[in-house]
Amino acid sequence: MKTLQVAKFANIPIKIHWSFGAFILLFVGYGLSIKMNGSDLIWFLAFIASMFLCVIMHEYGHALSARRYGVKTIDIIISPIGGIARLERLPEKPIQELIVAIAGPLVNVVIGLALCLVLYLINQDLTFLINEENPFDQLNSVNGFLVLLIWTNAVLFLFNLIPAFPMDGGRILRALLSMRLGRVKGTQWAALIGRILAVGFIGFAVFSKDYMLIFIGIFVFVMAGAENNQVIIESILDKAIVNDIMKTEFSKIHISEPLRTMFDKYIRGGEKNYLIFDSMDNISGVIPELFLKQASKDNILDSTTANEYMSPKILRVTKDVTLKNLFEKMNKEGIAIAAIIEDNDLIGVVDRSMLQNYLKLHIGKR
Repeated sequence: MKTLQVAKFANIPIKIHWSFGAFILLFVGYGLSIKMNGSDLIWFLAFIASMFLCVIMHEYGHALSARRYGVKTIDIIISPIGGIARLERLPEKPIQELIVAIAGPLVNVVIGLALCLVLYLINQDLTFLINEENPFDQLNSVNGFLVLLIWTNAVLFLFNLIPAFPMDGGRILRALLSMRLGRVKGTQWAALIGRILAVGFIGFAVFSKDYMLIFIGIFVFVMAGAENNQVIIESILDKAIVNDIMKTEFSKIHISEPLRTMFDKYIRGGEKNYLIFDSMDNISGVIPELFLKQASKDNILDSTTANEYMSPKILRVTKDVTLKNLFEKMNKEGIAIAAIIEDNDLIGVVDRSMLQNYLKLHIGKR
């Protein structure tokens, strides 16, 4: 995902997706095409910036509430379709997930109420909120600006409470159901309800010819299935430990060996990811399947040694670690193979292909 970090608050990076710049340029182009004057264009861009500031604050509601339960936020990414706080994991307890999920929409309530207070202090009146005039027509005034921003936060609050993934309402529903049914069944029911709503969105959109709603419906339908699959995967991996699948016989590649050695093993259907060792039999690095494919593409298999091409990232875990924990660590650190250590000795390996095979086997049994 191509992003640019623009700020950092509470030790959480705020990143802008590349498409957001195109989104701003599109709006500037639209303003110029309808001959919007410079002042109106500045007001309009200020509103867009304020709207996304509200989105960022919404995401910080999730991030800071998650921090209370020991869950770190990797970053907050802003794109034309909204924001996302990427948490390292979800809180384990349903009540914690409920609080984290509802914190975002509640931020929009607080922002909306604060803006109402500002509007009242300026005018000693709140009738502007129910003015029949189009607020966009009044955007180039403080009152119109505030009114539109208040309604924007109201829409963000209501939209995010739709009980379907990936909206906060879907997570709130899942948390409530999980209190009674457990996380897996709670997710299954929440995903089913979300998919029913998605089909309703699509049906209504076809009837009303609202093609944007069709897109939203399809997106919600797909995300409901993805969320359900993710929870099933986590459930399967949480019931097994590294010792259940680790391989005790594996190739030991010396740092001086050419990449061809590993690639030949790879194409014969052998191992996909390799640990690299020095002359003292210490692990020096790893070469994953992705590196081998790239080396073959670049035609450097015979001219490059393992030492020149390996990654220095080494993941060491014990055999009693759950597969879920291992999976999360591998994803977080971008590692394809882990060394299994007992009493400082290497006793086995587990790589992504082994995890994938384990999942395929057990998902097929469900």
